[in-house]
Amino acid sequence: MIHFQPEQPAETAPYAEAVARLRSVRQALALVEMFEGRPRRDPATIAFEELLPLAPAPVQRCVDGRSIRAAGAAAAGIEALLGAESAGETPNPAALDVLGESLRRDLAGIEALFAGRA
Repeated sequence: MIHFQPEQPAETAPYAEAVARLRSVRQALALVEMFEGRPRRDPATIAFEELLPLAPAPVQRCVDGRSIRAAGAAAAGIEALLGAESAGETPNPAALDVLGESLRRDLAGIEALFAGRA
């Protein structure tokens, strides 16, 4: 089973685990985009992580919950994708589209929490 956990211990801030999970979701999205043959999304376009420490506690809790769900979906999708690949099957293009769009939507929803705060 694939788990998206930080490789190094997270910082002591309460939002550090959420940030680490979101980085893992972006890595999963990059992998899906590689399978799709799409250009990789520039990580520099995602700047909400610097705003998270300044966000009110309810926003931080919301990001934490959403990052847990997004990381779980990413892990399940990537596990299925890699399982098909290891079985010698070509990943279904429709499944790649659904997974990629799901991850993009999850990240966009989290980014929307910080709209106008930059």
